[in-house]
Amino acid sequence: MEHFAVVHSIIKAALAGDEAGVRKQVNRLEARLSKAGANNEVAAIERLLKASTEVKQLAPSQVEVSRVLITGETLTPEVHPPIDRETGAQLCLIDFPGQRTPKPVYGQAAQETIDGLLAEWRNSSALMLVGVEPTRSLLIYGPPGTGKTISAHYIAEQLGLPLVTARIDGLISSFLGTTARNIANLFDFANRYACVLLLDEFDALAKLRDDPHEVGEIKRVVNTLLQNLDRRRQFGVTIAITNHDRLLDPAVWRRFETQLHIAEPEFAAREALIRRFLAPIEAEDSTVRIFSYCLPGRSGADLERLCRAVKRTMAMADKAPEPSNLFSSLSSVLGRMPLLDHIPARILAADPKAFVSLIANDPDIGLDQKQIGHATGTSQSQVSALKQKMLHKDVIEATHAQ
Repeated sequence: MEHFAVVHSIIKAALAGDEAGVRKQVNRLEARLSKAGANNEVAAIERLLKASTEVKQLAPSQVEVSRVLITGETLTPEVHPPIDRETGAQLCLIDFPGQRTPKPVYGQAAQETIDGLLAEWRNSSALMLVGVEPTRSLLIYGPPGTGKTISAHYIAEQLGLPLVTARIDGLISSFLGTTARNIANLFDFANRYACVLLLDEFDALAKLRDDPHEVGEIKRVVNTLLQNLDRRRQFGVTIAITNHDRLLDPAVWRRFETQLHIAEPEFAAREALIRRFLAPIEAEDSTVRIFSYCLPGRSGADLERLCRAVKRTMAMADKAPEPSNLFSSLSSVLGRMPLLDHIPARILAADPKAFVSLIANDPDIGLDQKQIGHATGTSQSQVSALKQKMLHKDVIEATHAQ
């Protein structure tokens, strides 16, 4: 086998965990392939190296957490979570650091909030010199599927701490007094160990206390929750997430030092997510731009499901991962979706040629006729002809108004 000696060296270095050695041997292999004129293979190696660098950038090194600020015993897999005494159900789940959670993709404001929180923990000693501590409590709210839960996992991963997750609705019991006891037991457990406590479905209990439809028991439970949140500040980091922020008691908001709204991704964030979800297909920029153009208002979870559907459609049709095939597969997937409320998506689902006409006449998409033709499998002359059959101006205006 040609170049076997280099391949053997790569395998040997990889098994030894010698990353520098692996890269050195990969560079040797790349040089030999280039000399032999194997340009496609060289390009494939370059893409792998680039992807590896991007993954490392998405997962920065963990923060060194001060033991002065995060107290408690070390939480290990041998530790059993607390249980509901009436049902025997576990009150929480425990995830341990090491899974290398990819960095979530946000809009600018959300990104600055997450980066700022982690920066505080990286510089905790400087904060303590002026009498303040890093943020210990964070409330994340926004529509379903926008990355709230993965953000909590990412923060815990970066802090190098186990994540103790409790669904608030899972703490509620039909037995009088049991719900308050479950909450107290959960917080006692989290305060005993060095960890990040995640309170999921937070609105299940933290509702407006003056809601006339709530019984007195729930109101007492809310007070128990607030008292435990206050006490928790002495021990570790607490994150709460909710899809229904309007249901939260104003007193709850005051318990969290930072509130983070994560909305549906904006155009650039959609592009980054689409590129990630289409992997291992390496979609070209023009293709990703068209995907993003068609999918405003979609959550990250929605984008992931749609990209999976596109990849399944291509695979079942035995199509190569080329731009034109991605475009036709996107059209096919959209055509199977009910209630498309975005005009470009509806047009692409019903008539791809009309969609080409639309984007050829819309400067906001930022693609010239050559790029449009390459991305859609349309000749440049056809794109030019379709552009002349310009859709009514009100269609484009309605597109921008959405």
